[in-house]
Amino acid sequence: MSTYIQNKLAKGEKLQFFITGASGYIGLAVTEFAIAQGFSVRGLSRSEEGDEKLKSLGATPVRGDLTTHDVLARESAAADAIIHLAWNHDWSADYSKIVDADIAAVNAICAAIKDTGKPLVIASGCAGGQPNADGSETDENAPLRQNFIVAKRLESETNATAKEGIHGIAIRLSPYVYGHGGKGFLLMQIAEAVKLNESLYINDGTYHTSTLHVEDAARLFIAAVLKGKAGEAYNGVGQTNVSLKDMAEAIGKVVGVPVRSVTPEEAAQKWNPFLAMFNYLDVRASNKKAREFLDWKPEGVDYITDIVSGSYAPVAAQLKARK
Repeated sequence: MSTYIQNKLAKGEKLQFFITGASGYIGLAVTEFAIAQGFSVRGLSRSEEGDEKLKSLGATPVRGDLTTHDVLARESAAADAIIHLAWNHDWSADYSKIVDADIAAVNAICAAIKDTGKPLVIASGCAGGQPNADGSETDENAPLRQNFIVAKRLESETNATAKEGIHGIAIRLSPYVYGHGGKGFLLMQIAEAVKLNESLYINDGTYHTSTLHVEDAARLFIAAVLKGKAGEAYNGVGQTNVSLKDMAEAIGKVVGVPVRSVTPEEAAQKWNPFLAMFNYLDVRASNKKAREFLDWKPEGVDYITDIVSGSYAPVAAQLKARK
């Protein structure tokens, strides 16, 4: 825990969070859980729709985005803790420019809180870590994958966690954050299965992925604010035992389409090159560090169950009805 947060809590003072990406999928869950725990939230929002979502949860919307550095600086200076979730999810854009824009936004936040001890918790990802040759779970010290574009996101993470005078903490999210039938790569995969009338996996599908329920993600970000150590990264992972074939079969079942194996080349043609690359990663990241040091544990419904008979069943039905 940062000394700043420790002192605020010791005085019985109510913490104020500033959350970027607050009106997004994970951001709304973090906002809801933070308010439920008695904290106040000011959330960055880009639209009237986002404003209304935040107001419905009891949060105060703040109009802005990653380019409004004056807003980011002002809100960060006034807050007790900052959770940075906003990210440009335009996969057709130049990824290097996306990372550079995020670094510039984080720099604006950091300049406003330097030497205050206020925690800045930034969202990152665990897919950039090189898998272990023996198939065991990797920790936060795993070397980066070579020539893997998404690993560049860790440059933004390091920019926040390695700065002098900044209590920076990173949460490395699983590739598949799921729950509440919400957006993310799982929903993209379901939509592709509906469009193609088949659910695909690459080669033998034995690679594993890491998954995390959105409510567990929310609780993890708050735990990092309250207990995270400066300069540290924590893997946000619920399960590591789901194979890519398991996922394809679950999607095939809920959509009602056949399941088959394809080559990486065919996957790139059927989906798109980015999605094919993303769905051919072996990601088994350990959550041991988060469990031990943040007193956190995942509790959400398991991934396959949520696809087949949980929150994604009505979503799949809606997608099929629209086709």
